[in-house]
Amino acid sequence: MPQSSLRVLVIGAGLGGLCLAQGLRKAGVDVAVYERDAGLSVRTQGHRIHIDSRGEQALRECLPPSLYELFLATRGQPSKGITVFRIVDGQLQEASTQPFPESGSDEFITVGSAVDRLTLRQILLAGLDDSVHFNKAFARYEQQADGRVWAYFTDGTRTSGNVLVAADGVGSRIRQQFLPHAQVFDTGMRWLGGKTLLNDEIIPLPPEPMHETFAMVFGPHPAMMLGCVWFRRPPKEAAAQFWPGLSFQHTEDYLMWGLLGNREQFPIPDEDLQAMDSPALQRTAVELTNDWYPTLSPFTQRAEPEESFFLTLRRSVPFEHWQTSNITLLGDAIHVMPANGSGANSALRDASLLARSLIAVASQGTPLHRALHDYEIEMLRSGFSAARTTLQAMQERRSGTPFTPG
Repeated sequence: MPQSSLRVLVIGAGLGGLCLAQGLRKAGVDVAVYERDAGLSVRTQGHRIHIDSRGEQALRECLPPSLYELFLATRGQPSKGITVFRIVDGQLQEASTQPFPESGSDEFITVGSAVDRLTLRQILLAGLDDSVHFNKAFARYEQQADGRVWAYFTDGTRTSGNVLVAADGVGSRIRQQFLPHAQVFDTGMRWLGGKTLLNDEIIPLPPEPMHETFAMVFGPHPAMMLGCVWFRRPPKEAAAQFWPGLSFQHTEDYLMWGLLGNREQFPIPDEDLQAMDSPALQRTAVELTNDWYPTLSPFTQRAEPEESFFLTLRRSVPFEHWQTSNITLLGDAIHVMPANGSGANSALRDASLLARSLIAVASQGTPLHRALHDYEIEMLRSGFSAARTTLQAMQERRSGTPFTPG
């Protein structure tokens, strides 16, 4: 297939979809991304994520050098492990620290960096303004006899391409139509979280081990999770050097917090939490931490009211490879990861692998179905292997309790 004739449609402008678009654009492949939201920050989708060598390698492959340098400059501090705390006589007491390995396979979380999700998305969007279309909610697709595929949107418009990529997350409409047998189930775990700026009042409160590890505080109630993001370099300063004109929305160091537990441990029904806006969720978190973890209540009391969110955590059931066509998937659209710090790395890795495969189609004449088949086999192997490894580690740690949504 000549490079000029390959057109790739990506549904979803999350980390994976944008990373794929960057990789294809870098190689001169025609790509268009369609996102249902009106912009990157319309919905609060989590704050701090863990990026290790898996994600860094994918970003290095897909981003232009200047944007990759901008990513490196705007990372947070090293993320080296998990520290478990307990409340003893009203005070935080360190129980144990589980360091991440320095290196490993694509199945294991390793030492990496704390990264702000929105800052990374803004980096991934840079230079793609003419290729990313917001307010485009995907409705369905139709495959044509000539090998093209039409994507239809809820606003009545449509577009066509040679490949349709589902990068639309755990609730993927493409997966539901293309692979109706694929199962995603509710784990029963819930996350009520937010962020608190690390100002002079808050900075002294996190104990020293929390500076380079993610903290888990256990008690008789839902666990409380805490993780800092200390930008290595002021984002505005870094953007001025590596990508002038890019204006970041998140520029201040912060602490991400979350209450994580089984559905039955929360005194408020799911439907009520899902109906709350961010300020109401923050007020709810204040009430719960005042009751459950009064020592930690300053983190929720001083939180940013518009940055709280509620998540129902889900997971995929592994299944066999399907008949390859011109529709494929990446990230949570196909293998929903347990919330353990591997989700972002897995989506980015999928994106770089798929970009490599599609570039081979455009520039080397590799047959499209062969390239997609090989990508899917490797993506399923690595994605579901990482999910199984994660679940085993979580079960060994504490009855399957994950530690961070991302």
